[in-house]
Amino acid sequence: MSGSGASETVLVLRFSAVGDVVLTSPAIDALRAAWPDARIVYGVKERLAHLVEHNPNVDQVIALRDGEGPFSYARRLRAAAPTAVLDLHGKIRSRILRALLPGARKVVWTKREFRDTLPVKLALRPYRASMLFADRYHAAVEQLVGRPVPRGRLQYFLGPDDVTSADSTLRAAGLKPGVPLLGLSPGANWETKRWPVDRFAGLARRALARGLQVAVQGSPAEAELGARIAREAPGAIDLCGRLDLRALGGFISRCTVFAANDSGPMHMARAMGVPTLAFFGSTDPTMFDFRGHEVLFAGVACAPCSFFGRRRCPRGHFRCMLDLSEERAWLALAPLLSAGRLPLLSA
Repeated sequence: MSGSGASETVLVLRFSAVGDVVLTSPAIDALRAAWPDARIVYGVKERLAHLVEHNPNVDQVIALRDGEGPFSYARRLRAAAPTAVLDLHGKIRSRILRALLPGARKVVWTKREFRDTLPVKLALRPYRASMLFADRYHAAVEQLVGRPVPRGRLQYFLGPDDVTSADSTLRAAGLKPGVPLLGLSPGANWETKRWPVDRFAGLARRALARGLQVAVQGSPAEAELGARIAREAPGAIDLCGRLDLRALGGFISRCTVFAANDSGPMHMARAMGVPTLAFFGSTDPTMFDFRGHEVLFAGVACAPCSFFGRRRCPRGHFRCMLDLSEERAWLALAPLLSAGRLPLLSA
């Protein structure tokens, strides 16, 4: 095996979701440093391909098309002639694809300790991560290259038109360049990961009263969240459903500070060094490195109660989020307004 990886073509698999794909960037950075001459190919869902297409450490992206079956996709992956598969997805789809790629060495990341899975799912005890999420990716890289390697940096690479696309939308919405901007991301895939929307509106009112601009980001499915904040905080701009993935990165890069639930946009903001306030309820903030940023976690006895989030609080009280007051959030956010861009973190 070449120390520079000159004879290696590494196929990295991570199909979803936004935050999980962004969180692979330190591992890819570490892999490139360990094997500078290797060819790195990334397999990801087509709708998320933009998240890695402009990463200079990635030589080729092979996007999984909507509705494409494993045999068709495996044929396209085999055309890249991978000598190794670094599976950072570790689910049924990637397991099938590994079987359809004979001859390549396979390394699969370990998402969590097995002893955690059943007790947490049965709500017998809270989940406490034993190591950073990105460190688990990194451990798989070290297993692949066969030696300890320095940790890479969490970073998100914008495409050439991302900021231009975002600026067009921001101008059309009446936002002014050069005026400090608070970005809000009140959505999340699971209800128990959402800080109450009325408190996001309160945060917006405080920021507007201090001369900041405020804009709300969200998917079309989260339109009601943005509309409510705009109603309850007059002057806040609702951009829900108006930013595609490209423009989302451009928008976040324009923010002076960003406030979000545990979600993909939160990880994008951290990966661009945008000072970020993150709200955690049913999931564990110790999975991530928040140095330079702020995280609010109530620490009630039953939390974190899940790995991903839940549709509703299993105890019925939702204290993990309701105990995080608007005042507490503002006190955490205020120092970030003058922080400026933060150095990118090593994983």
